[in-house]
Amino acid sequence: MAATSTSSGLVSRLSLVASARLALRLLWREARSGELTLILLALLIAVTSTTAIALFSARLELALNDKGGTWLGGDLRVRSTQPFAPDNLQKVSAVGLKHAETLSFPSVVMAGDNMTLASIKGVDAGYPLKARLLLLTPGATEPVLQSSGPGSGEAWVEPRLLALLNAKVGDALELGDRQFQVTGEILEESDRGGGFTALSPRMMVHLDDLAGSPLLGPGSRLRYQLLLAGDSAALKSLQADWQLSANEKFEDVENGNERMAASLQRARQYLSLASLLAVVLASVAVAVSARRYASRNFDVSALMRTFGLLRRDVLRVYVWQLVALGVAAALVGALLALVLQEAILALLTDVLPEQLPSAPLTAWMLGLSSGLVTLLGFGLPQILPLAAVPPLRVLRRDLAPVPLAGWLLTALALLALSLLLWVFTGNALLTLLVMGGGALLVLLLLLLLQFGIGRLHRLLQQRDLPLHWRFAWQHLSRNRQQTAGQVLAFGLTLQVMVVIALLRNDLLADWQASLPAQAPNVFALNIQSFEREPFAAALQQRGFVSARMYPMVPGRLLTINGKTIQELGLQDIGAIDRDLALTHDDQLPDSNRIVAGDWAVMAGSGQLSLEAGLAQRLGVKLGDQLQFRAGGVDFEATVSSLREVDWTSLSPNFFMMFSADLMASLPASYITSFYVPADQQAALTSLIREFPAVNVLDMQALLTQLHSLLAQVGLAIELILAVVLLAAVLVMVSALLASLRERLQEGALLRTLGASSRMIRRAQLSEFSLLGAMAAVLALLAAEALCWALYRQVLDIPWSGLGWIWLWLPLVASIGLAMVGTLMLRRTVTVAPVIVLRELA
Repeated sequence: MAATSTSSGLVSRLSLVASARLALRLLWREARSGELTLILLALLIAVTSTTAIALFSARLELALNDKGGTWLGGDLRVRSTQPFAPDNLQKVSAVGLKHAETLSFPSVVMAGDNMTLASIKGVDAGYPLKARLLLLTPGATEPVLQSSGPGSGEAWVEPRLLALLNAKVGDALELGDRQFQVTGEILEESDRGGGFTALSPRMMVHLDDLAGSPLLGPGSRLRYQLLLAGDSAALKSLQADWQLSANEKFEDVENGNERMAASLQRARQYLSLASLLAVVLASVAVAVSARRYASRNFDVSALMRTFGLLRRDVLRVYVWQLVALGVAAALVGALLALVLQEAILALLTDVLPEQLPSAPLTAWMLGLSSGLVTLLGFGLPQILPLAAVPPLRVLRRDLAPVPLAGWLLTALALLALSLLLWVFTGNALLTLLVMGGGALLVLLLLLLLQFGIGRLHRLLQQRDLPLHWRFAWQHLSRNRQQTAGQVLAFGLTLQVMVVIALLRNDLLADWQASLPAQAPNVFALNIQSFEREPFAAALQQRGFVSARMYPMVPGRLLTINGKTIQELGLQDIGAIDRDLALTHDDQLPDSNRIVAGDWAVMAGSGQLSLEAGLAQRLGVKLGDQLQFRAGGVDFEATVSSLREVDWTSLSPNFFMMFSADLMASLPASYITSFYVPADQQAALTSLIREFPAVNVLDMQALLTQLHSLLAQVGLAIELILAVVLLAAVLVMVSALLASLRERLQEGALLRTLGASSRMIRRAQLSEFSLLGAMAAVLALLAAEALCWALYRQVLDIPWSGLGWIWLWLPLVASIGLAMVGTLMLRRTVTVAPVIVLRELA
């Protein structure tokens, strides 16, 4: 039976099926009237954004991790800046492991008068081992998967290298003092890895062809890799037997992928953050819209109670409605998420793996659960009071259910947001810190807002204001809690938009703006001692403005105050897990500033000037003793000064600078940077031909490629920002609709009492202008605090405040909110008051 009755006939109990049918009938009626549109749209935003990012992240993670040896090139990899010792290579053969050796470094490649910076890779006969190497050869219509590398005298290159050099397959390319013939185009190289040189196009040659090349001299940025493949027992045995030198490091699937995918992971984190902000705004819209929906259904709930339904049956009807909304949002949102995810993948085609695996079921569940969490945390608490509407409300309209306590609503909302953040980040501590800090910030802003409204009320009471301004302010100050809620909702929306817009624009713009008009755009490395003066003369002859020429010696930090790096637990710090470029000079570089100690002491003996950031990470202070190894020689130095380094200056910069006595006897190459005008590329080409062993890095080409990559990621981010903007609009519309009934009633009463349409419209404009201005000030205060923390503590770039935004945002917010608000309330002045009051009744 659909329903049962007691003997009195006054109480009726609905079965689950009957309550579901009633809920769907009511839902269909309300959907046709547009009552549920905002709730459904907000749920769609939450489900679509989170599901799309969850799918994208899951597929990216699978590509980075599940392919394992394909990305790494083997089951294990040994990385070094020096050739591998023959004894260690014999150990590899002894345990029966397959292996391949590679050598990578940046260098300029030339074809006729054209040149460009390339990433050179020499491979032996064992390559590609477990890597995937796809090559297109002359005359072939389809690329072929290779089981060996290029032969002697051959070069395999990426298509973009040919495009940059205006060359084709079959042409000869110059690399240092040697020539290679292009015999194939590399379409895929799974073990390419990341790092600075990964931006440059690849040129692959046989490892034996690089033997004895002047490009491999002291100061060259060389990376040797030994790829290993075999059973896990043999790999573990080799790791236990291999004595790692200071220049060597083991990499497995996990830590090998981190470097390769760093930029993509940062993009994924940014997209996830923007998606979560969209969910936050959508959740606020759901809460505001659900509250309005509940208040408009008090009469329906009272009628159902009058017909004999129990409180739990009424509640069941509205819960069924939420379930139906959630299912509809999940189905439609899943389809929209597929479209959004494919759009992100299309925009990142050039930086993603060619074939991404399908997303697992857990990614779908993660994204779709956001809609459920949003409903339970923000929608259900607003619906619960409907079950408590007394039946007498049919006769007495002033009767309303007791709403849930404010602290309970806040706790449920914070619990829902915490759950979403924890699921997305997987970091419980981060979740506690973010939610605790966010809750504290909101509380402080609310207290500040309440205080500001009170002070402003007392100030305006002493002023002789026009009538429409007095009406506007009385409406705002009469219900301070509602006003504070609206200002907070609008302020949150504006703050999110300001912060994301600033982060979107300032990361690159701030760095570019700090460069002088003729900042160095070319680096020259591996200048040998006998080439130093001729190279400087060649620069002067061509009119190139150059920085100072610094000696550069590769060296390792061994101990701090007699304790090894391993004993201090500092071996994982990125700046010291490899050879450092050590130098000496009697002048402080222009891009450096002494923050502690005295540079003049460097004229003495045994002195060291250390970069301040590295000193902080190492726990080093003035007077500490550091031991180094360079050129086979161990030596100690005393920290006499700490420097702040401007790493964006595009001039040679160093972590460690020593007094001359410590490094004068060590073999060194030299480095400098200089500026080449765009119309003097031919002069640069002749310089490279004159000094073929010098590694010339054209930074302008690298910056152009980097800008291209950032533009692609920026387009993907803008897709999510569009979703955030839509969520922001929903919050504003929901907040305005929440007070629409009260405002319409007030306007109709004022017209009934003789107020003119002009005065009411001006009062509405004044009220919404005040709301917009207060929300903008609140948003700017919060944005200043958040941006200061992000810029100073995370991004490490100068923060100069919001500046002109303080002037134009309150004005724009006031005008914009006034226009939208008066448009939504136009019926108060265009429709007869009696009609408005009859409809509201």
